Amino acid sequence: MADSTTQNRPASNESEAGVGAALNGFLADTYVLLAKTQGCHWNATGPNFFGLHKLTEAQYGELFEAIDELAERVRAIQVLAPSGLGAMLELATLEEADCAVSTDQAARMLAEDNAAMADRARELAEDAEEADDLATHDMLIKRIEVHEKAAWLLRSHLG
Repeated sequence: MADSTTQNRPASNESEAGVGAALNGFLADTYVLLAKTQGCHWNATGPNFFGLHKLTEAQYGELFEAIDELAERVRAIQVLAPSGLGAMLELATLEEADCAVSTDQAARMLAEDNAAMADRARELAEDAEEADDLATHDMLIKRIEVHEKAAWLLRSHLG
């Protein structure tokens, strides 16, 4: 069993620290996307309400699980994960939004955000690979797949 000094050591090198900081930003964006997806799940209205309601429920459930996995990866590379809404919003690049919109507006907004998340995950995966952090690279490859599929499902919802 590792002692507390080993468990709380700082990132071992600049590459690891850089990947951890970038991953924290991605974690924060995932948190914002979770909140937006859940807000649209509750508040978007329109003729496609039930379909969007069920789709966003599945998506925010997946995002909730991803947040924990991302934060645990950040900790595994010895970087502190952000905690609290203020810290998340400070690190996030995605903007909060009023989700009391039409189902079409909600689907469009969430599709754009998911596409942006896939792009960001792609960039971060390349950075992780360059830093020889293959576990983070693989995790981000999975996130690309999830966000691309979510964007596709949301765009398809629009017809």
